Amino acid sequence: MRFIGCALAWRPGEAAEKQSCLVVLDERGSIVSNSFAGSAEELARTAEGYTSDRRGVVVGADAPLAIPNERGTRLVHRVLAKAALPAHSASRNQFDGTIQSEDFLQELEEVGIQYTDYPFPRDRGQWVVTEVDSSATLKVLSLERGNGNGSSDLSESLRAMPEPKLRKGNKEARAAAIKGAVDILWNTPGLRLRTGNLSADLSLSENVDLSKTEVSATLSHADFDKLVSLIEATLAAYTVHRHWKGRDGSMVVGTGDTGSVLLPASDALHERIAEECRTAKVPYV
Repeated sequence: MRFIGCALAWRPGEAAEKQSCLVVLDERGSIVSNSFAGSAEELARTAEGYTSDRRGVVVGADAPLAIPNERGTRLVHRVLAKAALPAHSASRNQFDGTIQSEDFLQELEEVGIQYTDYPFPRDRGQWVVTEVDSSATLKVLSLERGNGNGSSDLSESLRAMPEPKLRKGNKEARAAAIKGAVDILWNTPGLRLRTGNLSADLSLSENVDLSKTEVSATLSHADFDKLVSLIEATLAAYTVHRHWKGRDGSMVVGTGDTGSVLLPASDALHERIAEECRTAKVPYV
C-alpha cells in the first residue's frame, strides 16, 4: 500500500501562482518520496505512478473535495469549529471559474483513484481519495504530544492552543511555527520522517528531507511556502495512514456529497466531536 498526502494549492489565486506537494508513505509510515507539481493533471499522473504495480493507494487531499454551498461555510466546517478544530472554509462564490480541488478530484478519478468519505482500514485493494485537513491534524497531534493547556476539557484545551503561523506572518514567526510543526511530526509515533533517499537541498523539485532542512529567518518566503507544503502534505499522508492502520483513533465527520473530513481522533476527542455532530444532525463514523 501507498499513502499519499496532497497539499493542494486550491485557494483563489493559488492555483496559478503556487505549486502543490505530494508526500508518499509506505505501510510502515516511512516517507518513500515527495514531489512538487503545478497542475491537477501532473499531480494525478504522479499519484498514478505509485499504483503502477497495482498496489493499493489511499490519497488524503488537504483541500475541499465537495463544495455544495454557494456561499457561507460548509456544514462540516461549522461542526468542527464548535469543537475548536479547523476545516476547510469554502463556498462556490469564492471562485471565478474552475475550482482546483474539483479538477484534481476529476483527474484522480480518470486514473482510477475514486472519491470516498470512508477509506476502509486494512483493505489493500482500494484506490481511493478522501478529504483531510492538515491544520486539524496538526492541532490534534499537538494535543496528543501534550502541548495543550492541561485542562480536562478537550474543547478548552484546543481553544487555548495558539494557531501556528505557518502561512502568514513575518519570517521569524513563520520559522518558529515551521520548527514547531516539524518537531511534532518528528515525535509522532508511526511516522518516520527521515529516510535515506531524501535530500536536505530545498531547491530540489522532489525528495526533499524536511527533517534535515535548516529553518531560519534567512530563508525566503518562497522557501517557507515550500516547507509548509511539505508539512501539510506529510500531515495529510499521516492522517490516511493512521486511519488505514486502525490504531490510535480516527473519525470521519460529514458525508461525501455535503463535505466530509477524515481526522485523527482518540476515544475522548471522538466522543467530543460526536456530541457536536449529534446536535447538528451531521453523520459521523
